[in-house]
Amino acid sequence: MIDAVGTDLHVPRIARAVRLMPAFFGCAILALGLAVWLLQVDARRQIDDMGTAATDNTQWFLAQSEVEVLALQRASLLLAAHGAGADRAQDLRRRFDIFYSRIQTLQQGRTYDRLRAEPGMTEALDSIQSALDSAVPLIDGDDAGLIAGLPRIVPAIDAAVPMVRQVSLEGVRLFAEKSALRREGVARALTTLSLLVVPLFMVLTGSVVVLAAMVRTAGDRNRRIAAVSNRLHSLFEASIDAILVARPDGRILGFNAAAQRIYGYDRAEVVGADVVDLLTPHDRRAKVREVLAGVQDGTTRVSETGPDILQSTARHKSGRIIPVELSMSVSRGEDGPLVVAFVRDVSRRAAEEAELIDARDRAVAGEQAKTRMIAVMSHEMRTPLNGILGLLDLLGLTELDDRQRQYLAAMEHSGRMLLGHVNDVLDTSRARSGQLVLAQYPVDLRALVDSAVLGMQEQAHAAGNRLVTMYSGDDHGPVLGDAARLEQIVVNLVGNAIKFTENGQITVTVDRAGPQGSVDLCVTDTGIGIPAGDLDRIFDAFVTLGSTFDRKVEGTGLGLSIVKGLVDAMGGQIAVSSEPGRGTAFRVTLPLQVAPVLADTAPQVAVASDSCPALSILMVEDNAINRLVAREMLRRQGCEVTEAEDGLAGVAAAGQRRFDLILMDISMPRLNGIEAARRIRAGGPNRDSPIVALTAHAMPEDLESFRQAGMDQSLVKPLSRAALTAVLQSMRPSGPLSEV
Repeated sequence: MIDAVGTDLHVPRIARAVRLMPAFFGCAILALGLAVWLLQVDARRQIDDMGTAATDNTQWFLAQSEVEVLALQRASLLLAAHGAGADRAQDLRRRFDIFYSRIQTLQQGRTYDRLRAEPGMTEALDSIQSALDSAVPLIDGDDAGLIAGLPRIVPAIDAAVPMVRQVSLEGVRLFAEKSALRREGVARALTTLSLLVVPLFMVLTGSVVVLAAMVRTAGDRNRRIAAVSNRLHSLFEASIDAILVARPDGRILGFNAAAQRIYGYDRAEVVGADVVDLLTPHDRRAKVREVLAGVQDGTTRVSETGPDILQSTARHKSGRIIPVELSMSVSRGEDGPLVVAFVRDVSRRAAEEAELIDARDRAVAGEQAKTRMIAVMSHEMRTPLNGILGLLDLLGLTELDDRQRQYLAAMEHSGRMLLGHVNDVLDTSRARSGQLVLAQYPVDLRALVDSAVLGMQEQAHAAGNRLVTMYSGDDHGPVLGDAARLEQIVVNLVGNAIKFTENGQITVTVDRAGPQGSVDLCVTDTGIGIPAGDLDRIFDAFVTLGSTFDRKVEGTGLGLSIVKGLVDAMGGQIAVSSEPGRGTAFRVTLPLQVAPVLADTAPQVAVASDSCPALSILMVEDNAINRLVAREMLRRQGCEVTEAEDGLAGVAAAGQRRFDLILMDISMPRLNGIEAARRIRAGGPNRDSPIVALTAHAMPEDLESFRQAGMDQSLVKPLSRAALTAVLQSMRPSGPLSEV
């Protein structure tokens, strides 16, 4: 199974060294064997030489030469003394031939080279040979000639006797020395051979020891390999992920238990089969073949940071497609590269992710529905508020006694409070949905804070509080920001402090001593404080902590939630610290960059007044009370008002004559204001007339849709005389959509 998995066991260096040691010792033994063989050859040669010397018997040969010359001398003397005789002549010839042969051997034998090299030996032998050669014709002739030649032969033989003796003695001496030297050489050779045999034996002994150690090491390594193989097999089978091992041609070699569970096949069904045909969906087969081909030619490589985890699909035995995650590595086997793939079934996770996505979509849809519901509720509340506050505004222009004006002021205060609650809900919804649009204009921060605090002095004094402002750090001039939202943060924080403080002090501190572009705003009070357990939820919407304060304070619990949303939208941070009975401190840090010095960068806001040019105005409004309020306000401005009770009537009226201004409600029966505006812009006498949306829809996306429909400005209900007058005074042929 280890081979099937493609495990690459790296052999340690020591193992490689041990593997090379037999070759090393083999070479050493071969060298020593060669040296011994050469020494044996040399010893054998010397022994052969000694054998040859023994065979020649050089000393006997030399001595015998001396005997033979004396025998030749005696035979010649006998023949000379007694005369002819067959036996004596023949004996002389035989003795001559024997002696002649001896001299020839001494002259030509390899054994006697050194003897001939001695001084005088060559001359003596040549002299003897010459004498013998001169006697050869006489010896080979008849008896009579032999006898007649004895006078020449005998003196030559007599002269040769001492020379033969000299040669014999010198030869004996030389060959005795040579024999001694040979014995010494053989002794040295044997000694050297003995000295070499000892280390050879030691080497052989060491080789046996090393081989035994190698066998023991190999056994240990085999046991370790078996243990590793067992562990890898256990890991292979115990893995919760499917492990597939395949050759580049797609043939499967390894298939663990998890793979059997995920794919539904038994190992016997898979091993040897093609991974592409058996386990790969049809739409993925070309890609898998491409990867396998890359493994075969070496172009597919594993990243240095590890294999990548890929999202893919696999095919179950039943034909079902399974979403999987897989990672792949390339291993080296005996027959080439192997592909090892780890596959994880992510069907459950995919289902859970699908459920999460569905839950998220439902939550987003719910949040959008909630936002839309808030917008609708705002619209439905603003519509009656528009009638109430508008009529109260108009009523204030009539003659009233003091009690009636007191009642009117109370009603208007209640209406404005209700409108404030509606605005708070909208601001919270906008901030939470990320739809809060922030302006970026130069703002005099000191003037803004002073104005906001001044406007709340009366409310603070009513609770017996002292409201003060403090400034620290260098005043770098105006900052870029949304003045209305900044003021809203100050007002909400100060208003919250006034609610929970009686007969104390509220301090508003603006600190610009930090890094340029950062402003710290701190509102500190000496009120009742906030328990530590409630600090984490005071910024949640609709939290009033009423049970803690026994309902002594009023409000919807949205003020701090709005502040938190505004601060987050501006990229700032807000923190609170409090101690029950000793007061609370809110610290707001805002990234407000210093405004560049530019002329007339602030938006121009028209100043409302009670006088404006007399205009002909088409008012399209389905609510009779709202028409009454707007009509009376416009007529007091000297305007001529034409009324239309819905969008279709408004389009018809706009098609009959040109108007200086069209006030268009949005939510109307039969035809809404957006579609009515589009139809008016499509053509007719009022194609270029200013159209101002008169609506209770105040969400940013609503205002954008009004602009795209061709409306120039937007008046958000409840409608006030000041806002309406500002629109009339700033009216121009075309202008950007803005909320007034």
